[in-house]
This record gives sequence, structure tokens and C-alpha cells, in this order.
Amino acid sequence: MLKSPVFSFFMLTFALSWLLWSPLYFLAEASVLWALPGAWGPTLAALILTWRSSGKAGVRTLLRKVLKGRVSVAYYVFAIVGMVALLFLSVGIHKLLGGASPDWGTVLEGMGLAPGKELVAVVLYPVFFFVNTLVGGPIAEELGWRGFAQERLQQQMPPWVAGLIIGFFWAVWHLPLLLSLPQATGHMPFVAYLPVMMAMSVVFAWLYVRTGGSVLLAILLHGGLNTANGFIGTSLFADPQLLWIHVGVILALAYLLGCDTKLRSRNSGDSEG
Repeated sequence: MLKSPVFSFFMLTFALSWLLWSPLYFLAEASVLWALPGAWGPTLAALILTWRSSGKAGVRTLLRKVLKGRVSVAYYVFAIVGMVALLFLSVGIHKLLGGASPDWGTVLEGMGLAPGKELVAVVLYPVFFFVNTLVGGPIAEELGWRGFAQERLQQQMPPWVAGLIIGFFWAVWHLPLLLSLPQATGHMPFVAYLPVMMAMSVVFAWLYVRTGGSVLLAILLHGGLNTANGFIGTSLFADPQLLWIHVGVILALAYLLGCDTKLRSRNSGDSEG
């Protein structure tokens, strides 16, 4: 592991991102825009290491993963709305267990909408999703985490194990934001953030394997995750019970998808969809 390309990828990703995020350590107040440059660390690291080992041809092969979109529509639906559906499932369980109804007015306010505009929020969901996907993590990170790291690790171990390893580093990589710019990670405490990111990385591994290595679908899933947890869910997770129910729901999803036979064997083939 210490001499593997993936270890080099992790180290270079941390070095690039944490250096680009360094202004955050000295600013009393910072906008989430300060998080954007460092978000490109995983992709920059992947491109640099691929170019060094495989030249321009390797870089072209890596970049083509972003254009790999000929997969079942079901995977698109899962990536785009699956995480929001999971959030509403958590809210439903929370209410069944006697929890207080979430303050949807606060959520709407965060979207720039007035109270009672829930239908407008639903109609505008594609806009919020599009912005959350293009600005920040999804398009900046996934070529690295999935296109480079997941692809290489799953040649050595079952994809779900690779996902867990990547998820650990993925969570720790966010530490500067968790400490200096918590709004960029949905104000989620690290004790909850770590299991969420490790479980979600297994979900990403499942989608990556099932779509035959599509970074495009990983980008869309990342956009869905950011929209659900970091945009819609930020104010909702102030309720500890709801937060931990949501953590449990994500863990359950990761377990179910992790039982997929394709995720338990090396060198998983292309999507069946």
C-alpha cells in the first residue's frame, strides 16, 4: 500500500487540497467559495500521476470515464434523486419514532424561498441539483476518488473494501473544511461524518461497478449527496435524533448494496443495465 499509486494519490491529494485551503486557517469569516480551489485536489492528483505513469494516452483514457453515460436510466434516477429520497425516508422514520416535525421553513429560506413554497422547491430541484453538481465537489473530485483510486484498488481487493478505504481518506481529507468552514460540509460532526462518508463510498463503489466505471454517474451521485445532506439537510440535522437516524439509513443502504455479488469480487465487469 505504501508504495502503490493509490497511496501516492492520497498523499498528493491531501497536499494539494490542504495547501489550497490554507487561507481558511487564517480567516475569521470565509465564504464557501474558499472551498472550491482545494476541491480539485483529487482530480489534479489523478491527472498528474496518470500522466507520469501512462502519458497522454492514459490521461485520455481517464478523462473518457467522465463521458461514459450509456447506462440504464435507473442508475441516473438513483444518482439524481436517490439521496434526497433517503433523506425523506429518514425524516419519516424520525416522525414515526415520535420526533418533532422538521422546520421546512428554514430549509425553504436556505433555498431563497418564502414559507409555503414547497411545491416551488420541488419544481426547482433540478436547478439546485445542477448548481450543487457543477459548483464544488462533484465535478472536481470524482475523477480522482472513483476514476483513479476506486479503479485501481478494486483490482487488488473486493470493490466494497476499496470503497471503505477511500471513504476513510475522503472523510479525513475534509477535516480542514469541517474545522474552518463547517457550512461546506453541512455542519455534520465528524463522529457522524466519518461513518456517512465510508458508507457512501461503498454506495459509490456499487454504482461505479454497476455502470462499468462511469465517473459521470459518480459525479451525479455526488451532486445528489451534496444536495440532500449539505443543502436541504443542513438545518434538519440540528436535531440529533434525525441526524443519527439518517446515518443509520445510509449505513443500511451501504450494507444492502455491499451484498451485491459484483461488489464482492475483484475485477468486476461492466454494467448489466
